[in-house]
Amino acid sequence: MKRTSHRLIITVIAIMAFGLSTSLASAQTPKYKEGDRVEFSENAACLGAQYAIPSKGTIIEVNTGVGMFYRVQVDPLPGKAPRIVTRPIYSQECGFRALGGAAPTILTDKLRVDDNNTVLADRELLDCENLKHGGRNGSPPPVDLAKKLIRCLYEKPSPVGQDGATTMDISEFNLGAPHRWRTYIDSGQGTPDTLVYPVHVKWNQKTFYRSRNDQITDKEATFTCFADATNLWVCGIASGPNKDGKKQEFVVKP
Repeated sequence: MKRTSHRLIITVIAIMAFGLSTSLASAQTPKYKEGDRVEFSENAACLGAQYAIPSKGTIIEVNTGVGMFYRVQVDPLPGKAPRIVTRPIYSQECGFRALGGAAPTILTDKLRVDDNNTVLADRELLDCENLKHGGRNGSPPPVDLAKKLIRCLYEKPSPVGQDGATTMDISEFNLGAPHRWRTYIDSGQGTPDTLVYPVHVKWNQKTFYRSRNDQITDKEATFTCFADATNLWVCGIASGPNKDGKKQEFVVKP
């Protein structure tokens, strides 16, 4: 009788183990493939649960090796690049559901580097180090020179082996009527006889990194330009009307 009881217990345990292993195998078998649109929970809570963090995205990788996970490109917020997250495949049982419709368009740029692995801009940069900017007080600054001096406040290459190169392209340039130097307001090497020229500028700016590029369009600010005591034209940022412009991130591809 005891032997029959032991056999029954062993049989029950075996059935339970088989059911558990079957359930685990089912949970680890991917239900989704690369390119599928899904709604998913970004944490351990199931979709619809109180503490779930639901997001929408596109599966970009199904890893059935070590770790067994989905890599998901989360739909980006306006102006932002998409985030990439991983979720374990077993979480698909209650943490994923299929989503219809097309994925949003992702803006991309191509990574450009030189032989030192320095990130490059998408065009040749202004040579600010060797810009000739001699002049004298009493006449307006040459417009082309003033534009270059203002661009040189922002435009720069990446440090060797690093990223961060920045371009500035002026779309609107308005030179205003001059005023005499105002102590404690105007900054630099000016005198009471120095004529200061206000300039209102609209421009587009882009900074280049390894994984994303940051773009600002239709940014506006006011600058002042004057010939200083060493007879060099100088331009700098000043108080006045300004706009932050529209920001947009680009995903950088190799």
